[in-house]
Amino acid sequence: MKKIIILLIFLLGIVNISNANDQIIGSIGLAVGIVKNQNGNVLKPGDPIYFGDKITVENKSKSQILLLDETVLTLGQKSTITIDDFVYDPSTNNGKILTNVIAGSMKVLSGKISQGDPEDLIVKTPAGTIGTRGTEFQTIVDEDESKVLLIGPGEDNTLGLRAGSVEVFNDLGSVTLDNPFAFTQFNANQIPTPPVTISNEQLQEFQNFLEARNEGLAEETVAEAIKEGLFDDNQVTGNEVIGEILTDALNLSDGGLTFDEIAKVLGTTMEQLLGDDYQEEMQKETPENQKLMANAEGGDGLAYILKYGGEIQGDSTAGQFRGITSGTYTYTGNNINMGATKGVGSGTFSSVNIVDFANRQITNRYTGTVSLGGDDPVAFDHEFTIDYSSSSASTVLDANTVIEFFSLNKSTGEVTPVENAHLPSDYRVNSDVYRADAGITLGNVKFNGASNSPIGSIGSPTMNVLNYNASDTLENSVNGQRTAIMPKRD
Repeated sequence: MKKIIILLIFLLGIVNISNANDQIIGSIGLAVGIVKNQNGNVLKPGDPIYFGDKITVENKSKSQILLLDETVLTLGQKSTITIDDFVYDPSTNNGKILTNVIAGSMKVLSGKISQGDPEDLIVKTPAGTIGTRGTEFQTIVDEDESKVLLIGPGEDNTLGLRAGSVEVFNDLGSVTLDNPFAFTQFNANQIPTPPVTISNEQLQEFQNFLEARNEGLAEETVAEAIKEGLFDDNQVTGNEVIGEILTDALNLSDGGLTFDEIAKVLGTTMEQLLGDDYQEEMQKETPENQKLMANAEGGDGLAYILKYGGEIQGDSTAGQFRGITSGTYTYTGNNINMGATKGVGSGTFSSVNIVDFANRQITNRYTGTVSLGGDDPVAFDHEFTIDYSSSSASTVLDANTVIEFFSLNKSTGEVTPVENAHLPSDYRVNSDVYRADAGITLGNVKFNGASNSPIGSIGSPTMNVLNYNASDTLENSVNGQRTAIMPKRD
């Protein structure tokens, strides 16, 4: 999709098309169900969008419009919009966008034009006007009432973008939304309400508008549904992209797909998704464990690579990280499933890994629950810090170095670090504990279409829990990993 945009920009040069109805201003990036223009033509992915077009999305349908400045407009079912103004100079990224939401719902992921003045990207509704500065928001038009939700970027921004804001106004007054999930509603005779944090029920209303198929998803459409979700620019937070997509798309059958099935859907191979070694390991798992792990392990970085492409440049090193002297990177993985790799066991963990560049430290916190060999689940909470200030410049920052070994009391959850953890006996204390280790691999990826530095652009947290018997023989073990989480950057 980005390639389409870049090509169009290259071909058109400076685009000033306020009075030129035959000029291309973008393209259809996604069309699910029936999407039409003002001439009744059914639109498909790759079809051009012209200045002045009126786009209508019918019931149980969805569309995504990619404009030349990389603004993304996602239209929900039963929605109609017009594009009333578009001026763009790619050499300066200056310009103006004016769209009008006549009915339904539209989500906006702002591009290059909106980075300056909020008046540069305007969305009109029957009730008033929305101006935006470098962010993501969604509006719903229900007869004469309009609702606006600021999604981000904000605290949970995973793409390295600065936080933005939305100004909502009509003839009676205005409000500014500048915190993620701030919400307002208004009509032509009502001033926009003061911003409040949206309720779960209201959030569901917004999300429902962008669901192309709320019911009756046929098995043959699973592949399309996964692609549709995976290739959506508008995930609120990217860390659970694949897991959330599969949860929504696969309720129709047995509740999950294996990595092999996911690879087929995406037109790739398990080796490309996982690497040869991990692919072999996954093949040894039961189908149930494969599904458990496959539905949880994809990070937003993986989704970004699958969508736009990117060049993997290897693991991050201490020398590279010491070259960054301020700020933090925060890698967050929530509810990562752990599947049995030997015997019987299960669990979940969440991780927060914070790189403090000024102090040259990586603070790692792992929380969750785990059960091995039929034991009752036990909750754990463990934090440790790795100092990379004195490491050699070539030291790789992976799960062999950014790691801590510890024993985990299987009754109380008490954690005890183990410094020289080489043998099972280092963990066995009269069979009351599990052996455990947790760490993160930090990698460098140059993402196509992104200006972020590749250094430390992804992180892959892992956790292993093992159960040895009194004879130091491994009986049960579980492992969990999330691949390629993009950091929040401060």
